[in-house]
Amino acid sequence: LPILDGGFSLQYSPLMEHREGKGMVLFCQLDVTGRTESDPAAETLVRNILRYVSDWKPVPRRKAVYAGEPAGKTYLESMGVPVRSYDRAHLSNDEVLVLGPSSGPAFAKDATALADFLKSGGNLLAIGIGQHDVTGLLPIKVTMRKAEHISSFFEPSGVGSLLAGIGPADVHNRDPRELSLVSSGAEVVGDGVLAKVENANVVFMQMAPWQFAGSQQPNLRRTFRRVSVLLDRLLANLGVAGS
Repeated sequence: LPILDGGFSLQYSPLMEHREGKGMVLFCQLDVTGRTESDPAAETLVRNILRYVSDWKPVPRRKAVYAGEPAGKTYLESMGVPVRSYDRAHLSNDEVLVLGPSSGPAFAKDATALADFLKSGGNLLAIGIGQHDVTGLLPIKVTMRKAEHISSFFEPSGVGSLLAGIGPADVHNRDPRELSLVSSGAEVVGDGVLAKVENANVVFMQMAPWQFAGSQQPNLRRTFRRVSVLLDRLLANLGVAGS
């Protein structure tokens, strides 16, 4: 979890949290020691870090359940994320439902399952889905628009947010293309490439990493890498850990 971003394309972090099992390691590479005189900013930062580490508690761990095009499940498995395909079995709150493109047919005969899952506090991550999928699947009225996405700017989210640790560099698309961008019905982040539904654990990520994979062009490889980091971060914020 990068707490601060910096360097070229914001790819580097001088303050980062790493979770392992039920524990946590906080890496601080900020220049808070060896000052020539008292530095109030450095002292405040160190106090905050020590207080945060002392009070830290592990978040609940969850498993991923996937519905959508096969490439999405293959990609999640390549990340080391334990995932099962949705098979109409009961969805519990110790699971995160991941919806990819073409996920509508999975719920065609059981439309109430998803609504009940969300009402009970279930967690859902939608990746690259379109208006047709949203209308047919979600009990929440979310509107999308087709538009080209290259980049967008947004302020960082708080540490307790499902969007924590995510910045504009993660959604910088070096291969401009039309995407389904969220326009209403949720808290729109940037130009709608990301969104969070209020009063529900539902997050939209409209760039699917596997759709950028395989290119040897350096610019596209960087886009693939950053969008992969974005997905990994969102899953971790929802409680899903990879091996």
